[in-house]
Amino acid sequence: MNIMKKIILTQLVISLLFFSCKKKEETQTPPTPLGTAALHLHTNINNNEVDSGMIASDDLGRKIKLNIAQFYISNVTLKQSNGSTVALTGMYLLKNIQQEEYVLGQIPTGNYSSISFNVGIDAATNATLPASHTGILAAQTPPMWFGSALQGYIFMNIEGASDSTGTGSYFRSFAYQIGTNVLYQHVTLTYNTASPLVITSQGTSLIHVTCDYGYLLKNVSSFKTQNAVATPFNSDSVLIKQIANNIPAMFRFE
Repeated sequence: MNIMKKIILTQLVISLLFFSCKKKEETQTPPTPLGTAALHLHTNINNNEVDSGMIASDDLGRKIKLNIAQFYISNVTLKQSNGSTVALTGMYLLKNIQQEEYVLGQIPTGNYSSISFNVGIDAATNATLPASHTGILAAQTPPMWFGSALQGYIFMNIEGASDSTGTGSYFRSFAYQIGTNVLYQHVTLTYNTASPLVITSQGTSLIHVTCDYGYLLKNVSSFKTQNAVATPFNSDSVLIKQIANNIPAMFRFE
């Protein structure tokens, strides 16, 4: 092959490579824009937002105050209006009265039709010891662990006092600690199709959710006689199951 033919062949190869690379660049999908999403969780008794020690009436007229009201959230999933989902696996949040905002992280921008999550800790993690973790899965004050790997974490811890007569003249202390794998609860909240959750790339998009402890405790007919703590000895009690079964319905969009 003479020199001229070699030069022509080389130029042809370079041209083909150039146009091939250019075509690939032109067909690459641009990255999906991301935005920051956060849960904004309000602690309520009926329609009254409360802080620790504040007295408010539930829809039955009973006066209730919460000294401790906290629970674990896990397996958060957001569903887009087009049907695709964004699962935030491996994330655990511990909601308490003092804190309202909990950052979920970066998710694709767009319209979302629903959010779902579990109240409690998945079975595999629930079998581990707090000493093996850092952060909110480590030992907490007040405790969020029953003290035995057989029982695992306390999924929801509620302590306070109530006057079941509604007069406010006599308050009875109560303590309800809900846990064990059988009481792991799933929550789904769906937006109105005309008003979806919109995640933008600007600032933080807040998901406002009300946590209604008045609704949670509606099965407690008399706080004077129905105190119960879900220890390994009574975690399967009828009252504890009734309270736990109220968990999915205690949440609503603000």
